[in-house]
Amino acid sequence: MEHVFDPDEEGSSSSRTVVLQGCAGTGKTAVVHKFMFDWAAGTVTPGRFDYLIYVNCREISHIANLSAADLITNTFQDINGPILDVTLMYPEKLLFILDGFPELQHTIGDQEEDLSANPQERKPVETLLCSFVRKKLFPESSLLITARPTTMKKLHSLLKQPIQAEILWFTDAEKRAYFLSQFLGANTAMRVFYDLRESEGLDIMSSLPIISWMICSVLQSQGDDDRTLMRSLQTMTDVYLFYFSKCLKTLTGVSVWKGQSCLWGLCSLAAKGLQNQQVLFEVSDLRRHGIGVYDTNCTFLNHFLKKAEGGVNVYTFLHFSFQEFLTAVFYALKNDSSWMFFDQVGKTWQEIFQQYGKGFSSLTIQFLFGLLHKGKGKALETTFGRKVSPGLREELLKWTEKEIKDKSSRLQIEPMDLFHCLYEIQEEEYAKRIIGDLNSIILLQPTYTKMDILAMSFCVKSSHSHLSVTLKCQHLLGFEEEERASAFMPPALTLNQSFQLCNLPVSRLHLLCQVLRNPDCKIRDLKLIFCRLTASCGRDLSLVFETNQCLTNLEFVKNTLEDSGVKLLCQGLKHSNCILQTLRLYRCLISPASCEALAAVLSTSQWLTELEVSETKLETSAFKFLCEGLKDPNCKLQKLKLCDSILPESSEAVCKYLASVLICNPHLTELDLSENPLGDTGVKYLCEGLRHSNCKVEKLDLSTCHLTDASCVELSSFLQVSQTLKELIVFANALGDTGVQHLCGGLRHTKGIIENLVLSECSLSAACCESLAQVLRSTWSLTRLLLINNKIEDLGLKLLCEGLKQPDCQLKDLALWTCNLTGECCQDLCNALYTNEQLRVLDLSDNALGDEGMQVLCEGLKQPSCKLQTLWLAQCHLTDACSGALASVLNRNENLTLLDLSGNDFKDFGVQMLCDALIHPICKLQEFYIDTDHLHEETLRKMEALKISKPGITW
Repeated sequence: MEHVFDPDEEGSSSSRTVVLQGCAGTGKTAVVHKFMFDWAAGTVTPGRFDYLIYVNCREISHIANLSAADLITNTFQDINGPILDVTLMYPEKLLFILDGFPELQHTIGDQEEDLSANPQERKPVETLLCSFVRKKLFPESSLLITARPTTMKKLHSLLKQPIQAEILWFTDAEKRAYFLSQFLGANTAMRVFYDLRESEGLDIMSSLPIISWMICSVLQSQGDDDRTLMRSLQTMTDVYLFYFSKCLKTLTGVSVWKGQSCLWGLCSLAAKGLQNQQVLFEVSDLRRHGIGVYDTNCTFLNHFLKKAEGGVNVYTFLHFSFQEFLTAVFYALKNDSSWMFFDQVGKTWQEIFQQYGKGFSSLTIQFLFGLLHKGKGKALETTFGRKVSPGLREELLKWTEKEIKDKSSRLQIEPMDLFHCLYEIQEEEYAKRIIGDLNSIILLQPTYTKMDILAMSFCVKSSHSHLSVTLKCQHLLGFEEEERASAFMPPALTLNQSFQLCNLPVSRLHLLCQVLRNPDCKIRDLKLIFCRLTASCGRDLSLVFETNQCLTNLEFVKNTLEDSGVKLLCQGLKHSNCILQTLRLYRCLISPASCEALAAVLSTSQWLTELEVSETKLETSAFKFLCEGLKDPNCKLQKLKLCDSILPESSEAVCKYLASVLICNPHLTELDLSENPLGDTGVKYLCEGLRHSNCKVEKLDLSTCHLTDASCVELSSFLQVSQTLKELIVFANALGDTGVQHLCGGLRHTKGIIENLVLSECSLSAACCESLAQVLRSTWSLTRLLLINNKIEDLGLKLLCEGLKQPDCQLKDLALWTCNLTGECCQDLCNALYTNEQLRVLDLSDNALGDEGMQVLCEGLKQPSCKLQTLWLAQCHLTDACSGALASVLNRNENLTLLDLSGNDFKDFGVQMLCDALIHPICKLQEFYIDTDHLHEETLRKMEALKISKPGITW
């Protein structure tokens, strides 16, 4: 914190925005207070700021309207003189601290016009705060903001070049030091510390400072029985309930009933406060909820409330999470007869979820799930003197299940938020019901905590159907920082030696790997993006493959396992129980030593059939190792993808290695070498292997490989002898007309098996289209031809259409996007559609067909012989003038299921005409794309009505 406001490299001390992010209880406010004390002492940012204006956002949230001037004068209300005038003289010397930034109720677009630049103008609190973060107010000043992760989802879009920082959890060493500071004897402190470690969930939770504080607070004066009970705590709800129940036992001279009554008063106070966005309470507020003035002075209430700073007889909860927890208790124990009816309950749940934190992300909602666990009823009744509302648990679970399945639900459900709710209730059967409906789980937040991974692991282990899990994040917090694996490595370690890094710390994937090691785990696909994986992750994943019989696809993106981590992973991949079929390494640092380990897997695994190493520049020796594994007789690999992985100086050598693989390996059916600088010489060497009788390649991708017409001569000779090639992709190579003519010569001599030919962006013109038409006539197997972004022009398409009209032409997919076509070509296309019954997909996007051309084409589209299903006409210079012709197609063509008219100039008249056609019973369109930004209300209403009458159409 002492450096976040330092001048930049150029010495500038311009306005800066710093955001401290952390979940409830990490100590955001404590860090800010420490920063303020250090600033006052002159130990941080000396001379940078003259004034710090601290704003507790929750304390002002209930106020109707405020100005920036109000915030400043309230901060310095004990100082005499014109403080506002003084502070405004040098705004660059101001630091505004916005502590506990609220979750925004509205999108910024809805209130952009309301933002104010006038410090004296009073605005709603949310608008005022947004004026600060958008730099409308005091643009020269700096900001220090604290926020929870749920708030950051909307807040991030408002900020201009913020410095984002995470509040780190306690490390084990910090937690140990904290416990030693809280107990009189070191032995007692360490006994509690080690008791925590017996429960993995509790050990993780206690890394949150608020949890450690609560545990220490209640155990300082309690006995061994409480330590035993503490070890059974699994969830946040458990810990908070444990704290409140133990505080109740501290009552002296007052009946338990009186204590329970007081706690219930706190529950209703908390709920009312959250409902009104209120965290400060006067004595009159307390009285209304049954808490007398005399109660505020007792030690018992000091466990939950404190006097607000600067307030006379104004109170607030010790921590905001206390108010959230007690609100959840209020709803769990509120025995209201209206809750007995499902309709009312559903309505109430909807209101609660919307009000208290926007759905499952709310800590209040997560606590509510935890309180409704079957085993919590007795503890709740003992502590708060009330029973859980009858039927409430069952209704919540039913309602939640309905919301999860309802795609039109107003709640925006993030998987991790849902996982926390399911973890709190700790009912595996219920979690199984919810997770069982999910086929894939995609987690894409910048940061996840150890608690997040614990909750996710609990939920995914309950799935009874096969799952695909994607985890993408920049940081996994709560895990010990790991030294480079080389620090743990023995001086000379070879693959033949036992390779166990037992001294490595617990990895970031430890919790997830524990689930994966369960024989019942149903995770089939695992994709790990960024995540900062280390060597110990390789160890934990390696152990997974000893028992897991479901994980078949594993993908790493931008991870640095290092050689040691890859070697450990490969030990697991070689295990006889491993059934992994696909391994992808995308933008990972892969050395020759790692490739040697991978080669050993290739020569051992009976299951691995697909390997990708992409956007990772490999040394020549690394390819040599890989190819040795690929040539092994035991290698069963079928698909090899090496995109953008070959260095220019290595291309010829690598192509020779790969040629030897193609000669030896009869299993390899797909080879993707796209985006590598192979050049004509490299392809020449490669074709020596491709032409060999042992080569069984069915798909070859040489896109963006620096090829010219010379490569086409070699490829043509390969095509003439190949009995297996079905797909040839040479996208984005300067082949030219001559090159394609060579290819077509080879294609005409094939055994009739080529199905997919991709020649997009190959510098082609009409000159090669006669040769392509001959291929269409003679090659009955060709079903897909892509010519995107070539200057085919009208003449070229005329030649192609001659091929399309031939009875032997079986082409089903033709892409002519951006081919310099005009309306002149439409008659040729129309004539082809009169006779061609095979074409299913036609892409004419980004060609100036115009209205007249479209009207001509529509005549062909209406013919019974036309079986076209997908028609792309984006950016084809179309207007309302052709909408009648298109409407007539929709009224008569029963095959068309997708029509794209986006990027054209259709007005209200044309769109309404198309809507009238879409509603016709004959029209079978399922996907329809058209621009709507400029349409009037009447047209939009007509489109909405159409969506209701034909809900199957995707817009």
